[in-house]
Amino acid sequence: MDTLFAASKHTHMLAVLLLAIAQGAYFWIEKADFVTFIKKLRLLLLVQNVFIGMVVFTGLLMMGVMQFKVWNLEIVLMIFVMVGVIVHQILINKKRKPIRSDEVALQEGYKKWVRKVYGAEIAAEVLVFVLAIILK
Repeated sequence: MDTLFAASKHTHMLAVLLLAIAQGAYFWIEKADFVTFIKKLRLLLLVQNVFIGMVVFTGLLMMGVMQFKVWNLEIVLMIFVMVGVIVHQILINKKRKPIRSDEVALQEGYKKWVRKVYGAEIAAEVLVFVLAIILK
C-alpha cells in the first residue's frame, strides 16, 4: 500500500505541475490571430482536461488509500482549487463559442479575460502546491 500511495503522490504532483505548464501555454498561443488562436485553444483545453482528470483521479486514489479519514487544510484547499479550475474550464469553453471572427472587440476582451483566469489559476495551483510541500 505504501508503494501505491507514494506512486500516486508523485503522479499527482507531476500532473499538477504539467497542468500549470499547460495553462501557462495559453500565454504563448494568445498572440496568434483569432481563428488560429481558437484552434490552438481547443487543443490546449483538451490537454488541460486530461491533466485535470489525472489530478482528480490520483487525488481520489490517495484519499481512498487513506480511507477518506485524513482531512486537513491542504486537502481542502486542493479540492477547492480543482473545483474552481473545472468551473473556469467550462466557462472558458462556453464564452468562446458565440464569438464570431468579425467581432474584434469581443475577441480581445475574451483573450484578456482568459489571461486573467489562467493567471489566477496558475497562482492558486502554485500556492497550494508550495503549501502542500511546506505543511508536510
